Amino acid sequence: MKLLKYEVILLTVFLAGCAYNVKMDPNIAPTANIADSINLRVGFFIPEETKGFTVSDSVKLNKYTFQVGEAIESIIIKSANRVFSHVETLDAHPTQQMISQRKLDLAIIAKVTSGKVSLNVDEGFLQNSAEGSTTLSVQLVFYDDEMLQFTTVMASGMGIGSEGLMLSTGEKEFAASVESALRNLGDDMVHQINGNYDIRKKAEALK
Repeated sequence: MKLLKYEVILLTVFLAGCAYNVKMDPNIAPTANIADSINLRVGFFIPEETKGFTVSDSVKLNKYTFQVGEAIESIIIKSANRVFSHVETLDAHPTQQMISQRKLDLAIIAKVTSGKVSLNVDEGFLQNSAEGSTTLSVQLVFYDDEMLQFTTVMASGMGIGSEGLMLSTGEKEFAASVESALRNLGDDMVHQINGNYDIRKKAEALK
């Protein structure tokens, strides 16, 4: 009877699979650079729902959840530092008074608009491969010193990864596409902010 009970527990665990939570490295940085920074003082407010954002998928009964919010927050600030002459983070939703007190030219509210990860195991003759595809999109809404919406910047990143999978639970291998998407998100953000006509026009007007 005890043996049968043990077998039932094993079968239940096998059928249910495992759940893995993977916290992405917050030190991932964009690789894109620009020649000259835009001479504007900006402040970023990143809501809690963005900081806590996750993407997940299941493969072979195992569920992988990637905690990307902290990494996205870091990518946003690092990307902005590549573009603007002065960047600071705001602990609360920006107000006209806050913008004035901090002498900001623009306040930005960032949020994730979409995120998806798709995972698969490619079974090979000698070794299986953990394959993944990830997409992330972020919206940056810029406000002027009167808290009127000034402009919006959209940025996105896509990552594809394929890593050998041998005697591993797969967290690191499946995270490869997520890491790539985060870095590409940062690069696109640098280019989208830097190329925004309204932002550049404002910088010119303040000279």
